[in-house]
Amino acid sequence: MEDFRITDIYSGNIDREPKQDPNRFRKETGFPSPARDHFEKPLSLDDYIIKRPAATFFMRVKGDGLNNIGIFSDDILVIDRSITPAENHIIVAILEGKMTVRKLIKKGNTAYIMKSDNSADKQKITNETDFEIWGVVTHAIHKYI
Repeated sequence: MEDFRITDIYSGNIDREPKQDPNRFRKETGFPSPARDHFEKPLSLDDYIIKRPAATFFMRVKGDGLNNIGIFSDDILVIDRSITPAENHIIVAILEGKMTVRKLIKKGNTAYIMKSDNSADKQKITNETDFEIWGVVTHAIHKYI
């Protein structure tokens, strides 16, 4: 099994141009189309994925260590640093000085991080652990071909 690592980090704080109506050059002649009320709004992946641009980052990851939780080699993760981490969130953390991606598990006042759903894979986070949560993964973008 190949080791899992973060290879690139990008900011989500991008300049967005004003949205333009896709039908702005369209001229109607004759009677209006009965389907006019059913035109769909344009889809913006920026609007769908980036809720808080200043707190959003993208990370490309390599390795198959997180396949069990749906993150694959060469995926791009979308991380929101403004979200408070909760039970079962996928997080980006700094563990012992290295940035890593794990699933956060809480049992009472005890926190664990895991690479998979296998309970033997749990690592307990204690006060002595050099550990900081950097952000919460909101999306994983991966290719099929």
